[in-house]
Parts: sequence; structure tokens; C-alpha cells
Amino acid sequence: MEKTILFAGKELPDGNDLASGASFQGRKVIATCSARNSEDDNPNPMKLPNGIRPVVWNRGSVLSSRSLVLNCENEGGVDEAVLVFDEALYAEKFGSAYENARILEELIGCYQYLAQEIISRFARNEGKKSKVVFLYKSNPTISESVVSNSLKISGAQLSYSLIAAAGGAFRSFAENMAAELVSSQNITPLLVNCDYSNDLAGRDNSLAVWLCDYMDAVDALKKPLTPKQKLSWIKAGDKKPSNGFGLF
Repeated sequence: MEKTILFAGKELPDGNDLASGASFQGRKVIATCSARNSEDDNPNPMKLPNGIRPVVWNRGSVLSSRSLVLNCENEGGVDEAVLVFDEALYAEKFGSAYENARILEELIGCYQYLAQEIISRFARNEGKKSKVVFLYKSNPTISESVVSNSLKISGAQLSYSLIAAAGGAFRSFAENMAAELVSSQNITPLLVNCDYSNDLAGRDNSLAVWLCDYMDAVDALKKPLTPKQKLSWIKAGDKKPSNGFGLF
């Protein structure tokens, strides 16, 4: 049966490669976009691969997170929800700006609002197996550049204090939300880390293909993942899980 996957956090068109990779794996894809890139009343709508449905998400609005989930329900519901924190993208977008309120809303609070809405919706459908994936893509920080000459030479856009702190908040929230879900019978949490040095870091299409394969392998397990497995960060590109051997 065809699965529907939601990508939230790397808005279209930045998230085109993630969406197209999942579509290639046979998923029906719903992906977030900002209001200015939506198809509604837009004379120049985005050109998207077939089968990818954009849905508007206003990051600073609790109501928008709820509306997003309801829109997904109207599309037939979601089997897999992937919350993406791409720190390099945010570092490029915000630079060294100290827009505290905006960063709190758009890079911290929004993920918490949306995750809670998604999980609440999944929990109501006890007969359906669902997954919540926290995908963290790291980026070198300004503190790392102080002690690493290679980072200084590379010219990479570094994560300044507020962006680095938002990344830490995402990781902490993901870990503790996964802990709350560890005993759930129908919701499986997955924590995925894609380090900036990982071969998949610059290839979102391949990253999405790997992630879909990994989730399919989880579905094929004879026994569910152990609590330790659910609470451990999976390195992007790792081998598929099995019940016979430890993952980590």
C-alpha cells in the first residue's frame, strides 16, 4: 500500500530534493512551503515533480501548525512525518543576525507546535502504524571554527550563537519527545543525524531515498525497535535495522 510522507521544516523549493527522493521511492509526498510560494493566488507557482503536494506552514503560528495537520488529513492522512532541521540552511539565511524573537518562533517553537499536533493526530488513530522522524542536519559552528583551521579556510557559512542554540534545542526536544513515545504501540520515533561531513549532507535526494529504505526496513522487522534503538541517533547512511544485531 502506498505510504504518505510529510516533510516539514525545509520548505519548498529548498526541500525539492528531499521530496523528489521520497517520491522516487514510491511515497506520496506532502511538503511544507511558505505562503508566498503556495499555489493559491500565485501567478508564478513552483514547478514541482509529479506527486508532490505543497502545504502552507506559517512557522510562527500555532494555528498554522494545526491547519497543516488538518490539510494532511484532507489529503488522506500521513503515515510518516519528517521534521527537518537543516542548520546550514538556517545559518545561510540568518547569518550573524540577532533576531531573537524570530528565531525563537521560526526555529524552535514551530517544531514543538507541529510535532505535538502531528503526534496528537497519530495517537487518535491507534489502529494505524505511524512514524515521527526528527532529521537533524548539522553545520559547523563559530566556536568550532576558533579551534579548527580547516573550517576557517573552507569558507563555510558558520552557525552563530542563536542558530547553534536552536539546533541544540531541536536535538534536545527530539530526544525527549522520542522518550515520551518509547512505549507507544502505534507511533515509532526515529532520530536521524546527518553530520555536515557526511557524504549525504549535500545530497538530499539520496538522503531521502536512504531514509525511506530505512523506514521500510523498520516496518519489515519481526519485532519492534527496542527503547534503546528508538532513543539513539541514527547516522544517515547507516545499514538497515535488523532484530538479529544491534544498530548502534
